[in-house]
Amino acid sequence: MAYSQKIIDDVAKTPKSLGNQLGRWAIHLDFPVTKIARALGVSRQTVYNWFTGTEVFVAYRNRVEFLTTIMQTSRDADTAWRRICQEYNLEP
Repeated sequence: MAYSQKIIDDVAKTPKSLGNQLGRWAIHLDFPVTKIARALGVSRQTVYNWFTGTEVFVAYRNRVEFLTTIMQTSRDADTAWRRICQEYNLEP
């Protein structure tokens, strides 16, 4: 499921922040927002808000940083999802 051009453009023009970095990697890997939201325990809208510059809540910063690191070091979305499921004890 590819990201819409509007989301891609919004993420690209947003100043870099923790949430924006997550968005850039998600777009790069074509990693679904639903899976990010599931792993972090937030709504999809919250993830989209983070992608476009809303500050990541303090309670979620470490998890978002860790998730971003997993995405950066994964070759594709499937590999990233397997690693995330393993780290967060989620069912794939």
